[in-house]
Amino acid sequence: MNKVGLFNVAVAAIIEKDDKILITKRSPDRDHAPNEWEAGITGRVGQGETCEEAVLREVEEEIGLKIKLITPFATFHFYRGKEKKEHLGVNFWAKYIEGEVILQFEEQVDYKWVTSEEALTYVTDSNVIQELKTFIEFKKHYQLQMI
Repeated sequence: MNKVGLFNVAVAAIIEKDDKILITKRSPDRDHAPNEWEAGITGRVGQGETCEEAVLREVEEEIGLKIKLITPFATFHFYRGKEKKEHLGVNFWAKYIEGEVILQFEEQVDYKWVTSEEALTYVTDSNVIQELKTFIEFKKHYQLQMI
């Protein structure tokens, strides 16, 4: 039986620039997935925000980039941190517009622009691996439809 309770809404953006995506390494001080590489930027939706507004805000706050959202490509569900707080979320495909990556070291400690396939060699979290695989397949399908 499912337990009824509160949950948070999260967003994530896989950001593309010149056929590469941004991966970031989470700070060792983070309460969830410390030192893990992740595909792009994640965050929570604030009260009164849409998912689109939240992901644009999170990317600008955390790394200083301006992006354009292409489309949502998947949803996700997970339990975060030691408290196992339930989260539901939306993954977005985004394109880099402008800016230089400026790390907020309480959030991320490193970053790289890599191909989607290269990203799979950095990531160890099974949820993020699945997110990347879903993105790769979605992008192939999306591009075929655009031809």
